[in-house]
Amino acid sequence: MAFGQYEDDSAALFFNDHPDDTFSGWIVPLRPKDPYYGSKPDWKPVLAETFEQLNVYDEMILYYLLFTINSTLSINTHNTYSEMNDVMKKYSFLQLSHLHDITCLNASQKQSLRDFFFFIYLYAHPVNDETLYACTFDQQRLIHTNTGIPLEDYFVAYYNHYTTHRDEHAEHIVISADEIQACKALTLELLQVIEGRSPKLIIPSIKSLEPAIQLINDVDGMLKLYKDDPAAFCQIIRDLLALGVATEGASVNSRSYRDYCFTVLLQNYASYILFFDFNEIQVLIDAFQDTPMECRFIISKMFTDTIFLNKIIRQQEIDLNEYPEVTRFFNEQATEWFL
Repeated sequence: MAFGQYEDDSAALFFNDHPDDTFSGWIVPLRPKDPYYGSKPDWKPVLAETFEQLNVYDEMILYYLLFTINSTLSINTHNTYSEMNDVMKKYSFLQLSHLHDITCLNASQKQSLRDFFFFIYLYAHPVNDETLYACTFDQQRLIHTNTGIPLEDYFVAYYNHYTTHRDEHAEHIVISADEIQACKALTLELLQVIEGRSPKLIIPSIKSLEPAIQLINDVDGMLKLYKDDPAAFCQIIRDLLALGVATEGASVNSRSYRDYCFTVLLQNYASYILFFDFNEIQVLIDAFQDTPMECRFIISKMFTDTIFLNKIIRQQEIDLNEYPEVTRFFNEQATEWFL
């Protein structure tokens, strides 16, 4: 497989021998019939003999979960809405890989964040409500709650079934049995990242962005720096913002990566610090209030790049009217969203 790019800058993982088919898309012709439409279902799930507790409604949800996980390796930029969803899904996937190794948070805090990131990961795909709430974590295993089936077991059985019975579905399956097994291996790798059973993912470092990337790749280091020297943490944000001005004539790729790092670092601040104490936002306000344009840009970006703070505010029943020192730095979009 290899990544390919569409004309709208979206991207997907394509099969080398089947240039029109993708890692996430090859299963679409195998999508189960929708049991919610038409008369009462009179058929059994494909894997009913393997999982006796499975019904056709469960099968549809598990298909959506498989498609959602495989779509992690696609990039969708069709419009502003899909771009934001893509940022949130990829960000949550990255953070789910980090949580297990974090030592500065206790088990309860990490569990709260894991549930938060997994919710956003699914919500941003997006999926329907039944799929959004279909799974629970059992330690480091995702379980389909209604049936008790571990996702790993289901996906293995799914891929093995279509490997064995590929010829029976030849009109729908264009890839080879070996390619189906390669897809299985890749799906399981993605699942293990989500479950926190693989080494944490890191983003590549480049010299001009080293301080910020070091904090992104080491959440413990970010939390320790913020606790010990919040001014130094804020200075890294300030330097990253200044670098954006300094690189206006740089290549599109270097500007995009700098912008990506800036977004991730701000969302890390929201997710790992404000998630547990929203009042910590005053530290950021105090650090930048003497440069109101910078402060306005940072605060508005943190509130509007994703829905993370929106969900945190709703979940914790925070009244932003009680934070005029924050809302005075909202731009038009942030004001429209939150006030």
